[in-house]
Amino acid sequence: MWHTAMSRKDSLGDSKMLQMMMGNFATMWANVREGRIWTLITPAFSHVEPMHLMFNMFMLYSFGGDIAKLLGTKRFVLFYLGAALCGNLVSAVGRGVVLPLLRGDHSGIATPSLGASTSVVGITTLYACLFPTSTLHLFAIIPMPAWVAAVGLIGWDMWRVMSSEKSKTDRAGHLGGAAAALGYYWFRLRPHIRRLR
Repeated sequence: MWHTAMSRKDSLGDSKMLQMMMGNFATMWANVREGRIWTLITPAFSHVEPMHLMFNMFMLYSFGGDIAKLLGTKRFVLFYLGAALCGNLVSAVGRGVVLPLLRGDHSGIATPSLGASTSVVGITTLYACLFPTSTLHLFAIIPMPAWVAAVGLIGWDMWRVMSSEKSKTDRAGHLGGAAAALGYYWFRLRPHIRRLR
């Protein structure tokens, strides 16, 4: 639908569909400020670029199965939505409030963010918490424990957010998804795991 909306705007000068998509399926501070709180969830089901969708679905397939088996379908879906909510809230507030206050950088206020990355980063981080010694292969070559990969990716996203380097990737949203996973693991799952040992 995004491509259709952009084509209508470019070829016909009709921006209604694009405005509808931006107002309902993109994370932006303006959407939250104007009361469209569903936009903290709906972007997790919306992608513009096919490669972005395929990469997110590959990561979801790679890590989501083990998490879904462990949590059960209902809890897995709730966690997916919770990670989307947390990641998109961090993204909207970070780009719409925090960065303008700290740096005077207003460029992110109207920049939309969308995709399942907030939830997928949450799922991969939760995987690393639950299976920390599981071997992952960075770039399909370099073996490392899951916890090392997670710490590296979170560190990379933090560095990119702090460096204010312009990117199409919503690093703040990634960090929000990771925070959801760390919180869920620490406060919800860890006490149960400790009792089982």
